[in-house]
Amino acid sequence: MKTRPPIYTRYYDLLGWLLDRTAKFPKNMRFGLVQKIERIALDLLELIVEAVYRRDRATLYVRVNLELEKLRVFLRLSHDRSLLSADQLRYAVGEIDEIGRMWHRWTGGQKTDTLNEADRKPV
Repeated sequence: MKTRPPIYTRYYDLLGWLLDRTAKFPKNMRFGLVQKIERIALDLLELIVEAVYRRDRATLYVRVNLELEKLRVFLRLSHDRSLLSADQLRYAVGEIDEIGRMWHRWTGGQKTDTLNEADRKPV
């Protein structure tokens, strides 16, 4: 197995923290918000693992950034619903921001994962 880069370890720790928090959400949130957060978080882990084994990890650049942003949004929603405290949200978003910076440095900030032409046009 390849040596795991620091981004892997950092994200893996955050994922464990997130799963511990979402396990405590009320049952009425489990089939909506919890599943969404956990799916995004687990998909991100898959993308990072894939990047460890790829030479062209920059092709994943846009996908990882998009998933990180989705995770931020759903965690903010959790805070707005009083499921996460302000300190918990601050911690999680701070970790996500640092992971985003690590991702940018690791991939060299190359945006080779192309968007659809419609996504590129300014609104």
